[in-house]
Amino acid sequence: MARTRNVVRSSGAIPPWPVAGPVAAIIALPGGAAAGALLAGGTLKLLGLGDGSEWAYLIGGALGLWITWWPFLRAVLTHRFWAWTGALVAAVLVALAAVSSTGEFVRPVWSAPHDTQTRVSAVGSWHSGGVVVRVRADRVTAFRVDDGGIAWSWSPPGRETVCTLSRRTPGSIGVLGYTTDGASCAAVAALELGTGREVWRSSMAPVDRALKGQVPDLIAVTGETVILPEARGWRAVRLSDGRERWRAASEAGCSPFLADGDDHTVVTVADCGARAAPALATYAGRDGRRLSRGQVPAVGAPRFLMVLSAAPLTLWVHESDLRGTRAVVSYDERGDVRTTLPTDEPTGEIRILPGYSSEYLDVLEARPVRSAAVVGDTLVAAEVRSGDRRWVSSGNRPGYQSTRGRIAGFSLTSGTRLWSIDTDDEVEGVVRHEDEIWAVGGSKLTAVSPRTGLRTHEVATRETDTRFPADLWILDSGGYALVHADGGSVAPVTVLR
Repeated sequence: MARTRNVVRSSGAIPPWPVAGPVAAIIALPGGAAAGALLAGGTLKLLGLGDGSEWAYLIGGALGLWITWWPFLRAVLTHRFWAWTGALVAAVLVALAAVSSTGEFVRPVWSAPHDTQTRVSAVGSWHSGGVVVRVRADRVTAFRVDDGGIAWSWSPPGRETVCTLSRRTPGSIGVLGYTTDGASCAAVAALELGTGREVWRSSMAPVDRALKGQVPDLIAVTGETVILPEARGWRAVRLSDGRERWRAASEAGCSPFLADGDDHTVVTVADCGARAAPALATYAGRDGRRLSRGQVPAVGAPRFLMVLSAAPLTLWVHESDLRGTRAVVSYDERGDVRTTLPTDEPTGEIRILPGYSSEYLDVLEARPVRSAAVVGDTLVAAEVRSGDRRWVSSGNRPGYQSTRGRIAGFSLTSGTRLWSIDTDDEVEGVVRHEDEIWAVGGSKLTAVSPRTGLRTHEVATRETDTRFPADLWILDSGGYALVHADGGSVAPVTVLR
């Protein structure tokens, strides 16, 4: 018996190709791939599971089908089984690739109502357990993480306003300062963040920079100890009840300027006059034993001065004087400078506060949003270059501003750059969570390993664009919270999951 070929004879206008079955399968592959891309993109879009890349699959699939329909149809007419097998394999592979390439994403589960008062903005925020606390100058409001309901609110007495916040809240207790007689920042209250109960009140000596407005890093919380400024030194009280634990005197002729710390160590800086270097000291939080002494490399009080880490002791110093210190300074255990890392370099500017070239955005002023963090002997910070913001125009069409950014890691022992990664938008905040560094920028949250710079998470924030520096909190119950200073144009608090 003669062998017959498995060829479909057609009397129509489309003649079959005289090719073998496997060749017909290969010819059908592009059409199948296009169909798989269109189907996967449409499904992701319809179910709301995409991260933005589904549009590429939709458009690419539609365009691919328009290009490949003719050879696909001829392959089917020639060897139906082989052609459909090739198309199906290609469609499945492309669909699986589309689904697997869709990254992590979150979308808002609730947003707090917008502020109704004009010219009122938040000055800081906290997170503890099941609440996110947004602090305005006139009111402290705690939102329940689960449903966005108001758990409690607190206001300073009379017409006083909040002027400073502790950066840390161990034991779910936050400590804030508020004005007295509408003037200097000289009163203190400790709030239990779960309930809003006022645990204790006290007073503190007003410092020169706290005569009006918001003042960051005026109160430090270290373990069970709260550090408050006095006229010529610091007073340590117990976090749980406000009882005095120890006192420390500042250097002769110097007065308290700022304090910060970690679980065990208190870092203090004293202002010693317009022509002298500020005095630096560290103390054991438990008993007030002095651990080290040093100086801030500045003449008088700098424009910006922040404690980035207590161990290793690391400061950001930025003087207004053009020839002054503008650097991240790392100290050894005795209080001597070991590394100076200039923040102004020809290749870019290391940013400790968010912003763009030559401009700083001091957002949430009583507890500012930062764009840098220290993990071990590594500084991870946003880096800004002059070309990061550029105006793009095309013919007669309206132009738009294109932005980009990057995060870089630097060694605090050698001052060298360890790694750098680009981001799709400007970096609007950097926070440390456990052993990872998280960066906020545009519509993405990016987590990196401080040691290697490798991305460990890249989360698209659907239906949310930070647009401006915001506090990022990694929630204990899963998800993320964004707290904005401006609660009029954007939601004051948004929880994403």
